[in-house]
Amino acid sequence: MAKNSKGIEVAEILTDQCIACQICIAECPVGAIELSPAGVARVDPEICVGCGKCSDVCPVEAVAFDRKKRRKIRKAPKAEAPASENIVAVCIEARGSSAATVSWELVGKARALAAKRGAKVAGLVLGTGAEELAAQAGATGCDEVHLLTHESLGRYVPGLYGYALSELAGKIRPDILLMGATAQGRELAGVVATLLKTGLTADCTGLDIEEETGLLLMTRPTFGGNIMATIFCENHRPQMATVRPKVFPLPAPPENHKWDLVRHDWHPPQVPVPERIEFITDNEMMGIDITEYPVLVVAGKGACSPDAFALLEELADVLGGVVACSRPVVESGLMPYERQVGQTGKTVAPSLYVAVGVSGAIQHRVAIQGAQRIMAVNSEPEAPIFQVADVGIVGEYAQVLPELISQIKARKKNHA
Repeated sequence: MAKNSKGIEVAEILTDQCIACQICIAECPVGAIELSPAGVARVDPEICVGCGKCSDVCPVEAVAFDRKKRRKIRKAPKAEAPASENIVAVCIEARGSSAATVSWELVGKARALAAKRGAKVAGLVLGTGAEELAAQAGATGCDEVHLLTHESLGRYVPGLYGYALSELAGKIRPDILLMGATAQGRELAGVVATLLKTGLTADCTGLDIEEETGLLLMTRPTFGGNIMATIFCENHRPQMATVRPKVFPLPAPPENHKWDLVRHDWHPPQVPVPERIEFITDNEMMGIDITEYPVLVVAGKGACSPDAFALLEELADVLGGVVACSRPVVESGLMPYERQVGQTGKTVAPSLYVAVGVSGAIQHRVAIQGAQRIMAVNSEPEAPIFQVADVGIVGEYAQVLPELISQIKARKKNHA
């Protein structure tokens, strides 16, 4: 194997086998891999640390790396982890009588993780009158559904829900506990991790099981999305992670799936908790959730102008979508953070993703890999966004968008 100037054995790309999928680029923890002008991956040996992650994730075995000589990047555990059951648990976040979509996405991923460990999947449901939600959890794929009800849980209050969920987890003792990285999930996960005295990896974009140890490998962006870090929790249980919506696909409900419902009584702790005096039910007050729209028209740095937004809004209207943006547009102050797509924004999976003036940095491309169709409009022929686009148009948006809008309107009129 080749070595760099530091004597570290580094990975090598087999250029005749590389398919430019860029999975290795996203996985590299030190940013040592990039696409060459020839359109294949290339490793910078002086940056490579020889971890071998690129070889592990390559779907076509286009990375040469000797796993027998793989450098250990962590020490042996200092202490035994506390006893836990072989259970992968998912906290089902209630949204009225249904659940946040990310909860079902996590049930699907939990089943995949449980299959690698020979474990059971448990759904954790809190609230009042939540029997219907518990039934949905069972039908979606949970082997067990643990239902904890109390009249005080009719509305979400972080303190009460935190005590209730931590007590439920203490009874079940799951080895893994997953929660959605929603506003509620992020808040609640911090409370629960503190009460259970365990670690928490937030805003994950990838989950897997390490074959040798059975540990949960939790991958998330760090350093502003420039590095993908894989984190594990050896000495505390449960292993906790929150996961962004749209990272994993919705699972197909298993056929003839048998599941058990377990009811739990709960007595609220005698501690001061915040009292809710008013509840806002109007979703418009909470802003637009871009992850829920089937079509996104996304403004990038190349369309970072107030003049561009009239065209972007019109295009979004005719397509039945909404306008979103990349990080430079938020930094310019033209759009709020809630509309940002990317590893430091939101991960999305629309049916159609229209990128206007988006260069397509790796942090952005990873966050849109779930999109069914990607269309890119950019004046730069070499923009990385074209590497993942199904349809690409090279040109100035001010010229392309009016013609595109006109043709879409004409087609809709003809088919009316």
